[in-house]
Amino acid sequence: MDGSPDTATADIEGYVPFPDDRIRRYVDEGHWRGLTFHAVVDRVADESPSRRAVIGPTRELSYGELAANSRRLAGAFRDELGLRTDDLVTLQLPNCVEFAEAFLACSRLGVVPALVLPRHREQELRHIVDLTESRAVVTVGDRYDLGFDYVDLVDGIVDDYDHLDARIAITADESEPPTGWHDLAAMRERGDETVGTDVNPCNPGLFMLSGGTSGLPKAIPRTHNDYVYLWEHIATEMGVDADWTLVAGLPVPHSFAFGYVFGAALWAGATVAVEPRLKPDPLIGLVDRVDGDVITLIPKQLIDFLEAGDDATLSTLRVVCSGGQKVPPDLVRRVADRWGAGFCNVFGMGEGAQVISRPDDPLEVQATTVGRPIGPGDELRILDEEGQPVPQGDLGELVVRGPGVFTGYLRNDAANEKSFDDEGWFYTGDVFSRRADGNHEVWGRLDDTINRAGETVYAPAIEDVLVEHPKITKAAVVGIPDETLGERIGAVVELRAGVDSLALSEVTAFFEDRGLAVFRRPERLLVVETLPETDVGKIDRNAAEGLFERTTAE
Repeated sequence: MDGSPDTATADIEGYVPFPDDRIRRYVDEGHWRGLTFHAVVDRVADESPSRRAVIGPTRELSYGELAANSRRLAGAFRDELGLRTDDLVTLQLPNCVEFAEAFLACSRLGVVPALVLPRHREQELRHIVDLTESRAVVTVGDRYDLGFDYVDLVDGIVDDYDHLDARIAITADESEPPTGWHDLAAMRERGDETVGTDVNPCNPGLFMLSGGTSGLPKAIPRTHNDYVYLWEHIATEMGVDADWTLVAGLPVPHSFAFGYVFGAALWAGATVAVEPRLKPDPLIGLVDRVDGDVITLIPKQLIDFLEAGDDATLSTLRVVCSGGQKVPPDLVRRVADRWGAGFCNVFGMGEGAQVISRPDDPLEVQATTVGRPIGPGDELRILDEEGQPVPQGDLGELVVRGPGVFTGYLRNDAANEKSFDDEGWFYTGDVFSRRADGNHEVWGRLDDTINRAGETVYAPAIEDVLVEHPKITKAAVVGIPDETLGERIGAVVELRAGVDSLALSEVTAFFEDRGLAVFRRPERLLVVETLPETDVGKIDRNAAEGLFERTTAE
């Protein structure tokens, strides 16, 4: 190891490490086990090498094969590309077996990958390659047909960055790599399996990218220790067993699937099942083919699954995880009724905060709360605008710190100054409340509030009511500027299959029947064929608000 297990040694400009006193505390209290990502895999490979680790559409690997392949690939990264500890690279890969190999190869060298989503395009890729000064990009070639040319994307930017030395592609078995590119499979076959690099688990093991609906993503450094802590407690709280198969319904490079499928499975010695095409039909087919026990889906996908599947599909699911944005309570109840699976209602962030309902919680808790913090070392506060704790049941901003929460964005002093206080508490910008039973409710982002005539309205709470209307399947609620009231409530909705129209008067009557106050009822309504989405498939409220602006202009 490059340094003692109770201090950070990474030499990365603009990285904010964990303070030594907190590192020592997390180690002494047993929250941090001093394991790297690859050490988690090697433990299982040593004990049960034939156990299945990863299964994809065309390949599958045992834990022994995954460990050996990632060692050889690490050797090739070192010998052919010259990658060394603290070098930064960019991975833009779909859900595939090769992601696991490439990610773990980086881990073995102490190389830090930035996980770029498949839906990101030139602007985001340029931003991350530039921000991290990446020495290499690993992306998909012609092995998987995703309807986009990632090789051409990288070729279009490579000459603009002197530090970008290498391009690695995943190519089909009979294909040659593109001109100027390395072939990942060929590197894996000829690499030296004797890597021998000591990696400090207190150092960054990856850069997760921030979500959101505006601006370019921020790079979130995550250490081996802090993410392995999450992997362990996610697997424990979901009850994952070694004979389970966990299915990624979201991009594995995104924090949700990375923690709740990829990491939880590796920690438990279970199987990760991946499919590059994240559409209902191939994903449902994958769950049924591998007898999947767990799946991660955002609320939009849950709705699609409920509409696409039948009672014979998804019958093996034990746990359904959903989050990314507030999950409507009625949707949780529909999932429980259809599949009989436990529901993990997840509040999670790439920055590390994880609050979830457990699969064995009462259905009412799963449907109406996001449960409790994931691990025993998590520190959580709910504060008012003056920074004081709010009384139980009152709403305030969620503020977190702990062994699974990051310590600062990469090379972004302005964001760090805004998001952290002097004691290392991270201000999430999310509105929370704590119930008497210890479970938490999430109400949305601070900027999801609508101020109507002095009354504060939380958009996700109104959306929960809208999607219970028999004609509505999805909804986005936004504030519309108004000279008299400050803001009015606007609703953009997607209708259920077979429904042709919906009038505002029908929505108003529905809210009146539910007994909701007048100031919480939508005052403008737009019906759209498809709601706008962010890069990770969340409903994009900013874009939905723009639909009202364009309608007014027209």
